[in-house]
Amino acid sequence: MQKKVLEFMEQHHMIKEGERILVAVSGGADSMCLLLVLFQLCITQKFEICVVHVEHGIRGKGSEEDAQFVENFCKIHKIPCKVYHCKAEKYAKEHKMTVEEGARELRYGYFKEAAKEFSADKIAVAHHQNDSAETMLFHLARGTDLKGLCGILPVRENVIRPLLCVERREIEAYLKEQGQAYCMDETNKELEYSRNRIRHQVLPELVQINQQAIGHMNQVAEKAQELEELVEQLTREAWERCVCEKDNDILVSERLRKEKYLIQKKVLYQAITRRAGSSKDISNVHICQVLELLEKQVGKKVNLPYELEAERTYEGILIHKIQEDVEKILQNTWEVVPGEFVEIPELGYCIHTRIIEGNIQNQEIPQKMYTKWLDYDKIKGSMHLRTRREKDYFIINTRGERKKLKKYLIDEKVPCKQREKILLLADEEHLVWVIGHRIGEDVKVTEHTKRILEIQIDGGNIHE
Repeated sequence: MQKKVLEFMEQHHMIKEGERILVAVSGGADSMCLLLVLFQLCITQKFEICVVHVEHGIRGKGSEEDAQFVENFCKIHKIPCKVYHCKAEKYAKEHKMTVEEGARELRYGYFKEAAKEFSADKIAVAHHQNDSAETMLFHLARGTDLKGLCGILPVRENVIRPLLCVERREIEAYLKEQGQAYCMDETNKELEYSRNRIRHQVLPELVQINQQAIGHMNQVAEKAQELEELVEQLTREAWERCVCEKDNDILVSERLRKEKYLIQKKVLYQAITRRAGSSKDISNVHICQVLELLEKQVGKKVNLPYELEAERTYEGILIHKIQEDVEKILQNTWEVVPGEFVEIPELGYCIHTRIIEGNIQNQEIPQKMYTKWLDYDKIKGSMHLRTRREKDYFIINTRGERKKLKKYLIDEKVPCKQREKILLLADEEHLVWVIGHRIGEDVKVTEHTKRILEIQIDGGNIHE
């Protein structure tokens, strides 16, 4: 056992000389085997060990006895030990988790805390080949991709699993040979847990079909891990070519079309989960729906979890938050009266206006994007700032020809996301200024202008 585990640890570069390893010990057969093997190896391999035990408060007296068992073992063998007590059922209920999920989250949280207290370099946990096979079957039953076939990884960040080279029967034989007692957790036999049903009902049947079933499944997991590493590398390279992040939004460019279908899906999955901040509830259905947007016209959208939406743009697919509050604000209108100050605090805008009269022959017309001069006498009635409406138009030349706003924005390749948010200055008949873009030809200042309306808009970022 020791030789087999040592070779496996060396193969995966789990432990370096001089490191301190925190061993997670429940007191059960698996973790006691791990502790015993590492305790025997630490002297010859020149590393240190310490122990953490988490008592979940689920099994009453039995749970407390397990904690005492681990503490006694460590005391006899002079191994530093830290025991944590918690209420896993209460925690799971408060966080809307299953007891299994809540216990795991608490457990790994305490592992990290103990590792910090002991200044441990690695955390060793006792997963073995049966656990990895169970994980594969669990993922297959729920539906999975290549990653789900990888089972349990030997190393993930600072967590190592030295026993992934052995089966449960080898662990039990080793403990019997060493004369090492261990605790029995009766909840491991309860079939209400999915993993327990796989452990006690499904795996034994597979072993009946082929005694090497568990070993073969772990070989498949190793091959899947190799393939997954290759796919991840190709995905990273595609991400560099196809993805741009700006202002918390993620734009996946048209170049994604040139990638293999699997890589396309991987890139989109990463883009969505990155913007969402979580992978939970992001399914293959969502990925396929977003991918289909590449074949659709600009402006088409797909709603996603976490109040996200994917939108087809001229450049590709934009993944962003649905800004319902801003859209509601933009349904308002704001009257513009020359000489009066208009403020839109929700959007961060300040609008300044004034009338300039007298000789303007020698004055230079401002060329700034958000400061314009208009011929005030050509404006019909009152003026308002608002967003677009169905029949909006403005005058595009001296002949008085009209152009619909919708066509203008399409011709200018303004992204759909921005079209609904562009502010417009309109009089009682038509648009006089598409703010951030052009003014109507009919209100331009000429040598015949007698009164100029100067309007300046400061602040805001909805045109960016």
